[in-house]
Amino acid sequence: MKRFVACVLSGAMLSAACLAVACGGKGDDDGVIDLEIDLSAKPTLSVLMPNSGYDETYINNDPNAAVVKEVTGYDVKYSQLPALDSYSALQKRIMNRDRFNAIKVTTTQFANLLADDVLAPLNDAIDKFGPVLKEVISEESWESVTKDGKIYGIPERSSSDNIQYPVVFRQDWLDELKLPMPTTPKEFESTLVAMKERYNITPLTFNRYTPIVWAVAAGFGIYAEWQEYDINGSREVRFYMDAPTYPTYVDYMARLYANGLIDPEVNTNEDANALTKFTSGQAGAISTSIWSVPQLVAGLVPAGPQQNVTQESLFGYLRALRYNGEEHANRLGGCPYVTVIPYYTSSEGGYVIDWINSKLTDTEEQHNFRKIVLGEEDYHWTYDPIEDVYNPIKEHFSEKDTASYYLTGSNELVYTQYWLARVKKQPEMERAWKRMMRNADTVGVYDVLDTAPPLETYASVIGQIALDAQEKFILMIGRDGGTSNYQTYLTQWKANGGDAATREINDWYYGR
Repeated sequence: MKRFVACVLSGAMLSAACLAVACGGKGDDDGVIDLEIDLSAKPTLSVLMPNSGYDETYINNDPNAAVVKEVTGYDVKYSQLPALDSYSALQKRIMNRDRFNAIKVTTTQFANLLADDVLAPLNDAIDKFGPVLKEVISEESWESVTKDGKIYGIPERSSSDNIQYPVVFRQDWLDELKLPMPTTPKEFESTLVAMKERYNITPLTFNRYTPIVWAVAAGFGIYAEWQEYDINGSREVRFYMDAPTYPTYVDYMARLYANGLIDPEVNTNEDANALTKFTSGQAGAISTSIWSVPQLVAGLVPAGPQQNVTQESLFGYLRALRYNGEEHANRLGGCPYVTVIPYYTSSEGGYVIDWINSKLTDTEEQHNFRKIVLGEEDYHWTYDPIEDVYNPIKEHFSEKDTASYYLTGSNELVYTQYWLARVKKQPEMERAWKRMMRNADTVGVYDVLDTAPPLETYASVIGQIALDAQEKFILMIGRDGGTSNYQTYLTQWKANGGDAATREINDWYYGR
């Protein structure tokens, strides 16, 4: 959420009209891609990427960038957006007509650029230069980048549709207290009370960017940011802050906070603060992502051979509390990134499509995609034909940690199988993932917007309304002590764009 809000909060700062004037309009280059280019004469491509956390020298010299060059034959000069106010920076670069052949953006940034009318349509170029793209990207993913029958970007689907936001418990503490994993809000509260009394701690912690604790909210029937609800006998899509049971959830969390069961510093905690409190024994439960598990293990397990022991005694994973006797959990899906071509560099767009087509190629004769994401057989990984799985060679597999950054689209036919090698890098990581993904197709609930096409109003307001909901949650459980001001906050949220976004989403979802 921290990175998400930073990416989109400034999305409405510059108007489409201002952007079009600054770019000089489409008269200079009407967005048509040259279909008669010579693919044997590959130019150096200039590509603008999301912020990586490293400087641009690093991302250009990363060995994974060299692998992309090796399998595609294209030299690429990578630039990146800043971590904060990234959309504002992106708009300015487009206003200046910076010569990027391709830009990798978030789905919200994509919708904003599409509304600003600065993207080249790609249908003809994909038909001619992207045969692999048409085979390995699903129709569902293509729909998310299509408007009025025209494709305006290459969608990059997530590697795996994960259930990944548990409350992680100190399992050894639960065992000492002879407590099972809680399954209801009442049991969850009782477990926290027992931990507080036995260990003299505030048992549950999380960071300040946690607008909703998914494993707990599930106990109140809230499973996704945008989800269908039964409203007075009819179905309606609403944001979690506007969910019928959200006030009950907030009052529950406020009671936990007031009774010393939630870390009093959740309004200021950064990721590292919350993780340290858990690993140091100041908390017995943490709401986090399963990708934090290796850090939790490193903090709790002594250095040396003991790291390889069976670790079932360390952590317990609460996937979701039950609601009306049923378990359902937030499951991530969709395409978090899209690669686009600005209209003013569209004439060379065929090279970009050819470059991405080469990256996604994965055949018995040419495993380009596998080489990018997994690396070399018997050096980075080995294959187990009996289990049909790829196993990482731990001494070298960390070299592929940044590989996904260089993707500009994904081979949806094989990516999940390759990606699962990553969860095997650390025993507890693999165990956590398997536990969270058990019966995922039955338990998991996707966000309604995971398969949405570009929605202009939603894209223009989501940064503000998401941040607003995040801040009001912290206020309500802490300062307000519950939902006494909820209706006022909700009215403000609706006026600031929540109501308009909700109408647009429902019109799309129900085909109004």
